[in-house]
Amino acid sequence: MRKYNVFGKKLSKTKALPFMILIFIGVIVGYYLINYTQNIRLDELEENEIVLRNQINQILESEETESYLEIGELMPFIPVSYNAQAIQNDVTIARNLAGLTLAENFRTTLVNDVDSPFDEDQAENLKYVRISVSFTATDDTDAIDFMNQLLDLDHIYYISSVSASYLIDGGLQIEFIIYGFYYLI
Repeated sequence: MRKYNVFGKKLSKTKALPFMILIFIGVIVGYYLINYTQNIRLDELEENEIVLRNQINQILESEETESYLEIGELMPFIPVSYNAQAIQNDVTIARNLAGLTLAENFRTTLVNDVDSPFDEDQAENLKYVRISVSFTATDDTDAIDFMNQLLDLDHIYYISSVSASYLIDGGLQIEFIIYGFYYLI
C-alpha cells in the first residue's frame, strides 16, 4: 500500500466513516441518557407536587374557628388618647421578640389622625394612627415573625399592607403599613 498520494501528501490509514459512526452513536447515547435523567427528575417533582397538594388540601379542610368582636366589644381594649411612645414601644417589643434587633435600616414613622383604612363608616370618636415600618431582613420569615409578635401584643393593630422586595445582595426590604386606634373621649 502506498504511503503518499499522487501529489505527495501522506495518506491517513484511518477512515472517516468509523469515526462518524462512533460520534453518531455517542450523540444518541447522550440524548437517551439526558432524557432518562430528566424523566427521573420530572417524576420526583411530580411526586413532590402531589405531596404538597395533599398538604394544602389538609390545611384548607381543617376548620379553624375564629371569633370576631364588634367595635363596641373592642372599646375597652382601645386606648383613649394618642400615645406615640406606647406605639413606638410596641413596635420595639415586636421587633425584639421577632429577633430583628440587628435588622438593618429599621425605620418607624407615625402619623396621627389619618383617614380610616376601612370602607365602612366608624364612630366619629374613633381616631386612627398610621404606622409605617420598614427594614431589611435576611429571611422572609422575619416579616411574619414581626407581624405575629405585633398582633400578639395587648393593643389592637390593623395591618393594611405588607410588601417585600428582593435586594441584589440577597436580603429583603420589608415594608408594613399598620393602623393603630384610639377612642377620643
